Amino acid sequence: MVKTYHIMVPSESEDFFVNGTTTTTTHNESSTLLTTIKIVNELETGDAASLIAFFVFLFAMVCVAVCVYYGSGLRLWVRQTLVFPCRRLCCEGERNRLWQLHKVAVMNADRALSVELRNPLNEEERSETDFDPLEAQLSTLVGLEPLKNEIRALRRTLVVEEQRRRVLGGTKKALKTHAPHMIFRGNPGTGKTHAARLIARLLKELGYVNGDIVEVQRADLVAGYVGQTQHKTRAVINRAKGAVLFVDEAYALAPKFAEGGRDFGSEAIQELMRDLTSGDPVVILAGYTAEMERFLAVNPGLSRRFQVRFTFHDYSYGELAAIFTKIVARKNYRLDASASDVEALLQHHFDPDLCRKWNGGLPEGLFRRAQDALARRLNVMTMSAEVALTITYDDITQASRILRATLGDASPRPTPRRQLRRHRRRTPGDAASGGAASGASGASGAASGASGASGAASGAS
Repeated sequence: MVKTYHIMVPSESEDFFVNGTTTTTTHNESSTLLTTIKIVNELETGDAASLIAFFVFLFAMVCVAVCVYYGSGLRLWVRQTLVFPCRRLCCEGERNRLWQLHKVAVMNADRALSVELRNPLNEEERSETDFDPLEAQLSTLVGLEPLKNEIRALRRTLVVEEQRRRVLGGTKKALKTHAPHMIFRGNPGTGKTHAARLIARLLKELGYVNGDIVEVQRADLVAGYVGQTQHKTRAVINRAKGAVLFVDEAYALAPKFAEGGRDFGSEAIQELMRDLTSGDPVVILAGYTAEMERFLAVNPGLSRRFQVRFTFHDYSYGELAAIFTKIVARKNYRLDASASDVEALLQHHFDPDLCRKWNGGLPEGLFRRAQDALARRLNVMTMSAEVALTITYDDITQASRILRATLGDASPRPTPRRQLRRHRRRTPGDAASGGAASGASGASGAASGASGASGAASGAS
């Protein structure tokens, strides 16, 4: 790179050469010298590359610092500006299809009701209105009728709002409808987390939210130093914007439930309350019944913002049996026993206190033990596809005994009579093993009889 400078110097000056600079002198009319100096840039190519790399690195460090300081807000902006519109654009066809199914289900229910009041529907006409995508998903929940009714009311609100705009000729501006914040109260294993995930999926189908559920606990919201909890909680809230925020064991945020002298859970509560009025995100708090009541009493403003509350009661024996059958069907197994048989086994092997302690965890553990019993019973060389996926009554009985001993209640109890014997099927291998077992028990009985006779002879002598 060459730079040229024009300077005026006195006439008595002579040509000179300084530090690689070439000087050319010419005389003009004013007795001065017009000196042209050409300065050759001595910066080498490697030095220029190093200088450029330095400025690029400096710019990258500034960008990293900005992203760290404004990280959650930046991610929120990217999600709301780019991710959600692109997702809606890519999945528009599927969302329209699901929304049409939900709308048709509501309209069919009203049409069936209005027609049935005048002329009762026959079975064929009734079957045409039976399919409902919402009911298909709600059927995975056992019990919880108030919760199901609330979700049905949310869907109906959307459909009625759209129909109202159509009736008014589209003159009424569409209002943004928000799903209510909810509180789930109940003992462990009553299905609070499963219900929250199901609600998040249904709200996304119905258009209330755009994102997936964000599940957090106290450790995800509360920091260990002053001033950090607010930023940590705000980052979680921004991550859940446009979605559902599920806070499990939310009562742990209250100061009285914290361990140690210092606690910053109240800061997390205050930060959550800032976004509860806007309805974004939809917040679901879950916890034990008594602890959640005390938690809501700590802050009256928090209690006022959660007006939809559900109590998850302990499962009965019939509901536990229904959960077991649903687990078997979900795992693509076949149950060779009725729900009443499973209920009778649960009543016989597990006390009510144990059922209240484990709730939904009891049928899950029973299914795993039944799988183990099925694996021990099968012969890998001779089993068929149907037998390999069939859980029998004997498998469930053996699983109940093992699970009862595992949970700490190993008291011996007589085996109950099976209510429906016609469901019991035994394979040839089972019959052979059963015959061998009965033969072995007969031999042991004969041996014990011989032992008793020898004992009697010894007493007589």
